[in-house]
Amino acid sequence: MSKHIETPKGLFLNAPRANCSIYESGRMMYDSLVLSERYRLDYMELTEAEHDIPDSYHFYAFNYHHIRMSWLDTSSVRQLPGFKLTFVLETLPNDPFVFCPSDAFDAYCALDPTMNSSDVRVYAFPRPLEAVSDLPSYEEQSVPVIGTFGFATQGKGFDRVVAAAGNEFDRAIVRINIPASDFATKKRSLFTHQDYAGHLEDLCRKAAKTGIQVIVTHEFMSKPALINWCAMNTLNCFLYDRDMPGLSATTDQAIVSGRPLSISDNPTFRHILQYLDPYPVRSLKESIVSSASGVRRMQEDWSPRNFAKRFDKVLEDAGLFSQLPPISLPPGHIRLAKKKRNRTSEDWGKRLTRKARRVMGKLQKLRASRLVRDRIPRKPRQA
Repeated sequence: MSKHIETPKGLFLNAPRANCSIYESGRMMYDSLVLSERYRLDYMELTEAEHDIPDSYHFYAFNYHHIRMSWLDTSSVRQLPGFKLTFVLETLPNDPFVFCPSDAFDAYCALDPTMNSSDVRVYAFPRPLEAVSDLPSYEEQSVPVIGTFGFATQGKGFDRVVAAAGNEFDRAIVRINIPASDFATKKRSLFTHQDYAGHLEDLCRKAAKTGIQVIVTHEFMSKPALINWCAMNTLNCFLYDRDMPGLSATTDQAIVSGRPLSISDNPTFRHILQYLDPYPVRSLKESIVSSASGVRRMQEDWSPRNFAKRFDKVLEDAGLFSQLPPISLPPGHIRLAKKKRNRTSEDWGKRLTRKARRVMGKLQKLRASRLVRDRIPRKPRQA
C-alpha cells in the first residue's frame, strides 16, 4: 500500500495594495497559481507594520521587490521553515539578480519567458495572463482606433504612437490612458512646470497632425475594465524607448484582449519579439492585418494554467510532492527583520540611485550592441 503524501500548503506574500504594477502583478500571479490542485495556497500582503509570518507552511512564495519591500532585511527570510522562493519582476536579459539578492531564497521565478540562466535555482516563467470569457465584440469603426496606456513615467513613447499614426493614416483616433499611480514619479517638467502626465499629454497633442484625434484620459481601471478598453481598439500600440530592467506589464492586458498589437524594438518587449516583428519593421497597418495570430499564440503559451504548471515544476524540483518538511506544532509566527537604517533617507536614496545608474548603463550597452535581440531564440512564426 503506497504511503499517503500530504498536500503541500504554501503562503503567497505580496506587496501591499496600491495603484502600481508590482501589486497588480502579484495578484495576477496568485490568481494563476491557485488553479493548481497539487497544493493549497494562502495569500498575505506583507507590510512594514505587519510582518509577522505564520510558521505553519511548507513553502513561502514572495513577490519581493526592492522598492515595495525596501524595509525588509532579506537575510531574515531564512528563519522561515520549509522552501522559500521569490518571483522576480525586474530582470536584465538572463540576469534575475539586478535588484534581487541572490542569497536570500531557495528559488527565483523570473517573469521573463526569455530567461536563460545556468543557475539551477532560476526558473523562466511565462507572463501570468488573466483568463477572460466575456470580452466585448469588436465593432469596426469608420477610422482606425489606436490605443496605448501606462503610468506617467519616462520612455513610454505616447507621442511616438501619435506620430506613427499620423505617418500612416489620414484620419485616426489615438486613445491614451495615463492613470494616477501611487509610486510613479510625481515630477514636474523642467520646461513647463506641469505635472508629468500633463506634460506627456501636451507632447501628444503637439505630435498630432490634422486628421488625428487624440483622446487622453487619466482613469485607473480595474483589470477587467482595462482589458475591455483594449478590446475596443483597432490596434493596441506601445512604442517604448526606455532603459530599465524588467518586462512591460501594460502589454499583458492588451494581449488578453486579443486585439492586434504593435510594439517597438525595446528590451522591455523582448518576450513579445519572439512572436511579433516590431514597428517600424512591421507598420501599424501591417500589424492590424497580421499580428492577431501572434497574439493568440502568446495567449496560449502564457495562459494561467501554464503559469501554474510551471510553478508545479518548481515545487516538484524542491521535493515538495514527495517529502514535506515538518510544520511547527503548535503553529506560531516568525517576525521578519527590518533593515537597520543608520543612514539618512537621503543617503539611502543616493545609494539606490547609484545602483540604478549602474543597471541602466548595462542595459544601454546591451541595446547598443544589439545583444538583447540576438541572444533571444525566435520561435518560428506561423502563417
